[in-house]
Amino acid sequence: MLTRRKLVAGGAILAGVAPLARAASAQQATGKPILIFAGDETSEACKVWRTQWEPLFKQAPVFQKLDYRVVFTPTPALLLKPASWPSDLRWVLDAFLMSQVGVEQGAETPRFFLIQSGQITMTAVGNNSWRDIVWPTLLDVTNSKP
Repeated sequence: MLTRRKLVAGGAILAGVAPLARAASAQQATGKPILIFAGDETSEACKVWRTQWEPLFKQAPVFQKLDYRVVFTPTPALLLKPASWPSDLRWVLDAFLMSQVGVEQGAETPRFFLIQSGQITMTAVGNNSWRDIVWPTLLDVTNSKP
């Protein structure tokens, strides 16, 4: 028997899945991996990323093979607030905050998320991680050369 409680619970579950489905379907429509840069205005490392690494990245052939999204807040604390994230990416924040990495590292920036087939396949923090982990992974995932 379908009770009101079950109906409301089912609706809540579907509401939670809808953003994930939209993000996954958006990615499937383009077929491109999604790279998310999450940073804040107070971070010196984010300033370095935005002025030195990001312009080089945007000029590289690999950039055309990705969907690049930016979540940039005035403070690190705001980076952990769902209202700071675009609605179609809030599931990424939710998954991150529930993960061991999210619990341990929280609002450390600059942070990078790689999304493939509707799943977070990698997250890394810092400019050294960009150079040593994220960049080589992007080249591999997109079958690109530097």
